[in-house]
Amino acid sequence: MRAVLILFDILKLNKEDLCDSLIIGVDRGAYNAISFGIKPDISIGDFDSVNDEEFKEIAKNSKSVIKLNPIKDKTDTEEAINLVKGYDEIVILGGIQGKRIEHFYANLMLLLKYPNVKIKDDRSLIEVKDKSFIPNKDYKFISLFSIDEEAIISISGMKYNLENYHLKKIDATLGCSNEIINNPIVNIHSGRLLVISSKDDEKL
Repeated sequence: MRAVLILFDILKLNKEDLCDSLIIGVDRGAYNAISFGIKPDISIGDFDSVNDEEFKEIAKNSKSVIKLNPIKDKTDTEEAINLVKGYDEIVILGGIQGKRIEHFYANLMLLLKYPNVKIKDDRSLIEVKDKSFIPNKDYKFISLFSIDEEAIISISGMKYNLENYHLKKIDATLGCSNEIINNPIVNIHSGRLLVISSKDDEKL
């Protein structure tokens, strides 16, 4: 099963991202989804970022609405994840380009807590990997950061390749902005990686 969470700052919605998915609008993201012609299966949040008229539109165009108390210990996004945490895949659309950087950081922390969650917008994909993988060829650049104190990795098919490299958490920028060339593979021998895939700005 797959769920898609739509946040307030998503600038484009690709309907392919929504196929065969439970669609959840998170706070103002619900209104954002409706403005794109998408009716959420569930809209959830304290809705402190919408006015009364906008909330009426959310209630009218959502199959279900869950209104949260604004005084809470979790963000609206994490509350939405908890609704579907048993799903195989949870994709957060947005949450990268907003004005509040602390919310972006909190969303990154959610990837560590919930390994079935990834974050995506029109230019980037952010996910946690603990097994070897083939990078997504829809993206030109890939950045690898060790989540644990050390990850041992091998990289081939990219501009900068590595063999059994001990990537440490303090190697802050070493894994930044590698370029996918041909038949790329990232082998993770141990540890976990935060993986950020990015598109070429000229092709957006």
